[in-house]
Amino acid sequence: MRLLVTYFLLTFCCVSVLFAQQISVRGVVFDAKTSEPIIGATVVQTGTANGALTNIDGEYQLEVPADAELQISYLGYKPFTTKVNGRSQINVSLEDDLVNLEEVVVIGYGQESRKSNLSVAVSKKDIGDDVKSRSTSVIGALQGQIAGVTIANNSGDPMSSPSVTIRGKGSRDGEAPLYVVDGVSGAPFNMEDVESITILKDAASAAIYGTNVGSGGVILVTTKKAKEGKITVSARASYGVQSAWRKPKVLTAEEYVKVRTDAANVDGVSIPAGIDPDIYPYGQQTHTNWIDEIFRTGKIQRYALSLNGGSESLKSYLSAEYNKTEGTLLNTYAENLGVKANIDFKINKWVSLSERVNYVYTNGRGDINTSSHTGVTASAMFMPPSATVYEMDQDGNYVLDDYGKRKFGGTVPLWAKDLGVAGTFGEVVNPVATLMRLNQNRPNQQLFSTTSLVIDPIEHLKIRSEFSAGTKNNYYENFSVRVLEIGKTNDENSRNLMYSRTNNWLWETVATYDQMFGKHQVNVMGGYSMSYNSYRDANVTVYNFPDEDEYSQNLVNGTDWTKTKPSESRTQESQVSVYARGSYSYDDRYFLTASIRRDASSKLYYKNNSGIFPAVSGAWKISSEKFLKDNPVISLLKLRASWGQIGNVAGVRNYSYMSNLSQTGDYTYLGNSHQNPILGLGLTTFPNPDLKWETSEQTDLGFDIEFLEGKLAFGADYFIKNTKDLIEEVPLASVGGVSVAPLGNVGKVQNSGVEFTLGYGDTSKGGFSYHVDANFSFLRSEVKDLGDRDFFAHGLTIRAMQPLRSKVGQPWYSYYVVKTDGIFQSQAEIDAYTHTDQNGNITKIQPNAKPGDQKFVDLNGDGIINDNDREYMGSYTPKFTYGLNASFGYKNFDLNIALQGVAGNKIFNGVKVMTYAAGQGWNMSADVLDSWGYNHNSDIPLISMSDTNGNYSTVSDFFLENGSYLRVKNITLGYTLPKSLFGNAPGAPNLRVYASGENLLTFTKYSGMDPEVGNYGVDGGTYPVSRVVSFGLNLTF
Repeated sequence: MRLLVTYFLLTFCCVSVLFAQQISVRGVVFDAKTSEPIIGATVVQTGTANGALTNIDGEYQLEVPADAELQISYLGYKPFTTKVNGRSQINVSLEDDLVNLEEVVVIGYGQESRKSNLSVAVSKKDIGDDVKSRSTSVIGALQGQIAGVTIANNSGDPMSSPSVTIRGKGSRDGEAPLYVVDGVSGAPFNMEDVESITILKDAASAAIYGTNVGSGGVILVTTKKAKEGKITVSARASYGVQSAWRKPKVLTAEEYVKVRTDAANVDGVSIPAGIDPDIYPYGQQTHTNWIDEIFRTGKIQRYALSLNGGSESLKSYLSAEYNKTEGTLLNTYAENLGVKANIDFKINKWVSLSERVNYVYTNGRGDINTSSHTGVTASAMFMPPSATVYEMDQDGNYVLDDYGKRKFGGTVPLWAKDLGVAGTFGEVVNPVATLMRLNQNRPNQQLFSTTSLVIDPIEHLKIRSEFSAGTKNNYYENFSVRVLEIGKTNDENSRNLMYSRTNNWLWETVATYDQMFGKHQVNVMGGYSMSYNSYRDANVTVYNFPDEDEYSQNLVNGTDWTKTKPSESRTQESQVSVYARGSYSYDDRYFLTASIRRDASSKLYYKNNSGIFPAVSGAWKISSEKFLKDNPVISLLKLRASWGQIGNVAGVRNYSYMSNLSQTGDYTYLGNSHQNPILGLGLTTFPNPDLKWETSEQTDLGFDIEFLEGKLAFGADYFIKNTKDLIEEVPLASVGGVSVAPLGNVGKVQNSGVEFTLGYGDTSKGGFSYHVDANFSFLRSEVKDLGDRDFFAHGLTIRAMQPLRSKVGQPWYSYYVVKTDGIFQSQAEIDAYTHTDQNGNITKIQPNAKPGDQKFVDLNGDGIINDNDREYMGSYTPKFTYGLNASFGYKNFDLNIALQGVAGNKIFNGVKVMTYAAGQGWNMSADVLDSWGYNHNSDIPLISMSDTNGNYSTVSDFFLENGSYLRVKNITLGYTLPKSLFGNAPGAPNLRVYASGENLLTFTKYSGMDPEVGNYGVDGGTYPVSRVVSFGLNLTF
């Protein structure tokens, strides 16, 4: 027994000595699903600062006591803890942390960070099936989901793209964000390939990209990568229909005759011949609902296919996507084809090579305008309802052309031409004819490639060199036929060809060093880039083709080449940049990042062509302090602060610092115009060698807090963004002798606001999961300085009205209009509205007014209503934007609901300008049936032929409306078929079917077709946004 006790004591002492010794532990950390090594994973001895990072092969080595405990963690994976127990080889597989995967954020030039460690304002969205199930673009699908980011679908045109504004506008150009796709600026991408989108909102995060950003922020697009393993095939197909959710209402022929008759009686003039039943009884009858004639139900088709897989040394990702969308207007459509190939080569342990190639083809017809602010939608509102789509004789038979096809009709039929009634209805183009005659073709092709070389010469150091090159060819051809119908005729046909080509390349080399020293972690990055862009275009228009059939539309058949001279232009620009960024953190508590970038651009004169743009940010993670570290309720509490500067030259024309000459005309001497011609040259604009960078400077303060292990999260930011040295056109007097105003640095605009995000999610034991995210933003814009200018008048007009101005003290692009004070109910009110001058003379302020006319406020008190009485009445920029996104899952079902809205903005309803006035002869809005002449309690003024008071020609707040709205943006219901249906065999397919609806409901007080009008809030009745219903399936095997 004594010997046995002695034996156990000796064994225990030996084991104790063994486990007290330091041993070397090495191993590999890899992905549990793909078996790929994880680079940069943290391996730390529990309770100490002793740790290491894995290298390019996922390997680590660490000296620890034999009885130590190791903690292994990496962004987006569940942390893993294991006892050493004297082992010298410990390999670890990490599983995806689906709950916290979204916390992994790319912050520029390849650097990744857990969101809880960020010191800048960044938002990230994973692009899953719920987003890709929608028929809109991937960017449009994020509308209302990110605080501080306003995404607007400015048109329902199938060829249009949504606009993105990050933290307000403050520049004439350069407000669009920079898209960086897998680290490459401006690279194309397909919706199917996108894995996540990260938006860098503050200057501290975006400044590392320099002048490419402008004042618009950065959108980082991360696409799918090639993965090691067996080939995985994914396919997606969907079919949908779209229709206009609201259509304008106009007068019937009977109503039109009544309103025009009453308007003539108000002025005491005879009624027009076209509404006189004795002259033109045909005009008393409604024959066509023009709104219904131009709209249709459009079809939407989307197909995608991808393959992914390979070995450790060679793997690839291949994808193709095809989309075709029929517009809700006749004969409009858009189609695009995108093909992508990613190939990764691992040459050895420290060198890898990859190649990415994208090809994009687009084509379509859309954006059909008959003037600068109207299109076929407006024409459909103007067209008389008594007219017919196709020409008809007096017996009601269609009139055919020489080819046996039906002729299109005009405002009146040809047989009524001699009745003198055509002038009654104004100059209007048959909108159906405009659409169906479209003979446009605009095929565009883009080829883009990126070659990347990555070298890991020593541990913790990575060098990446990428060369990207792209070419884009845009082609446009159109044949405009003669328009001979009565209305707005054009007896001259023409063929127009335009071609442009853009070539560009970008070469960037970036070195990154990442190392942990005890409780200190350091990441240092430095880089150099060069870029070059060249652009060339040509444009030719030929007139007067004898025949208009398809085979006669060649340019050589045109007989007039002199009306519009062919044009051609070439431009080139280049940029060179150096940049650096350093990040430091201590003990997961304190974080500091600083960056600096210097850009030199060929757009500016050599004395001003380079700029330096610094940024700095810091964070304090209070939840990592000892007094809060193990708090059972608060899992994260962090304070953030950042500051940075960004340059912008997007609004600078190439060679703006040089004198540019252009042809001003042909001059003659010693003969007529066909003898001895001399080419005349003149300045296009004045050069400005003193032009410099437009600079955006932004300060951000924020905090993030999470409760219940991250189930409940709340974040808030306050920011101030100052954009100074605005690049604007400086108007000159006509005697300046140039056609284009020169550019200058004028003024300063400030955008400030607050942003809030709130999210909660959980999963119950019964298989029910849910996650709800809400965001809210407040934005205030203010012009701080305009130099020696009183205001900028922005050139968006509706019937000569120009409602937009920028003035110190108010938002950029604001409405300055004459204020109204109700409607005169009697002549006594008109007579009492007077002005007394300094000599005691009393005059009526509105001497031409009648009872029922608008009463305008004489702001400056001079007794005259004119532009000097215009005052600030709001802005098109929403003060508030908000969104709600809720996702639910139960067993194999998934449901996603997205709401989105804006408030505090105004819309200038130009459709009222065009459809409330009777004098132009067009058909009118049905709203005029409730005007003052029919309802003395109405706020719609009296309808008259002459409108001598200027009810409908004065830029007044009568045309301003509340642009706020709340929209049920999307509802998607999906079901994933159980794998048991396929026998649960290995490799069984994953099949999900879904139904989706977009823009299903809209709550708004705006009376127009849609509150998302674009065009800086001036609604000219263009292509409306549509309601979409679609069905689809996703298959992976």
